[in-house]
Amino acid sequence: MTEKTKYDIFISYRRTAHDSAKLIAEKLRFAGYRVFFDVDTLTAGKFNEQLLEVIGGCKDFILVLPENALDRCVDENDWIRRETLCAIEHQKNIIPVMLDGFTWPSVMPNGMEDLRNYQAITAVNREFFDMAVKRLEGYLKSKPLIPIKKWLTMAVIVLAVLSVFVGIGYGIVRHVAGVACEKIASTQASTMSAVDALNDIRQNIGETSSTFFSAASRAKSAEERELLEQEFEAFLNKEEKEISTYQRSVPVPEFNIGGIESYVLAFYGVKQEELKGFTMYYSSLYDDFDNSISFMRKLMTMHDYSPGSCDAVKMDLQVMSYAINAFYYAYLGCLSLLPKSSRSTHYELSKKWRRFPNGTPLDLSQEEYEQFQAIEMNHMNDIIYKMAAQVNYEEQKLRDLENQNKE
Repeated sequence: MTEKTKYDIFISYRRTAHDSAKLIAEKLRFAGYRVFFDVDTLTAGKFNEQLLEVIGGCKDFILVLPENALDRCVDENDWIRRETLCAIEHQKNIIPVMLDGFTWPSVMPNGMEDLRNYQAITAVNREFFDMAVKRLEGYLKSKPLIPIKKWLTMAVIVLAVLSVFVGIGYGIVRHVAGVACEKIASTQASTMSAVDALNDIRQNIGETSSTFFSAASRAKSAEERELLEQEFEAFLNKEEKEISTYQRSVPVPEFNIGGIESYVLAFYGVKQEELKGFTMYYSSLYDDFDNSISFMRKLMTMHDYSPGSCDAVKMDLQVMSYAINAFYYAYLGCLSLLPKSSRSTHYELSKKWRRFPNGTPLDLSQEEYEQFQAIEMNHMNDIIYKMAAQVNYEEQKLRDLENQNKE
């Protein structure tokens, strides 16, 4: 480390958290922040002097906490303890990042009692690690030196002009385009992981609601029915909380299509309207859940557990299922247009997906993906027609009953 080297962010970590800490450092550096990460460059003899200088000069102190990270902090010579106490003493902006398995100890190490009161970031799920780092950026006091998007845009414009005259321009533009494609594909794949989890919740709601309606329709007393309703209401509350968790942890994606992204999308044949549609559907999916659950609660308020009402609930959730499948095929169609190098996040995350149609390859034509979507949409429309016919039938029965009463 030279005397001229200055840093805005200091990252403290256990060796067991090296990979996660390094990933955080790389992402922050890519975003334009000056990050001090690896203390291996410090000589043992000058450790204290250099460490205090670096931490004292930083605005932000990120403490990466794997499982049992604070156990050794009872030792006064422990590096994590020394770094953290130094940051506390210098009143730095301390941001704990809690990894999978970490919990605050019941008795905190001496001098570190207030550490749990700092604004912390939870990064227990690798699928949503990018989202956690994005939230981390929002807690930083440091500012990036160069807005990376503006830098990339200017670089691409210059390189595009130079490529007319020199052959190396093509390779550089191709590299930058690959970065943009990876960003778009990774954002979509992370969002699809949340959609798959929501689809699992939809399945659970469908099975539980069917059991509840069947039991409630056979209840022999108002007390028995009320007990069933209370249990089902508790179930709906639990599912709503889980849905809200995904809504907070995986917000509606913002693609922010700029100069380089527009060029890349046009080159690969991806329409910006498709990305806007991707965003709009993901947002509307939470509204669909809210409407479905509200409908079930309305039926409970009226104590309406007739076969027709039970079928209406089933058909409503089936419509949501077919719509999610159609959305999945649209996602595959978009991903198939991007270069294969951008699919790594998809391959990693899709191994855990449970509810999407499996086995669909990524080398089909756009017409084939559209055919898959059309099949799902036809199924969805058939159910909607059945629902409309059921409503018309029930309304006609009410009108006939009213006419009989008048007569």
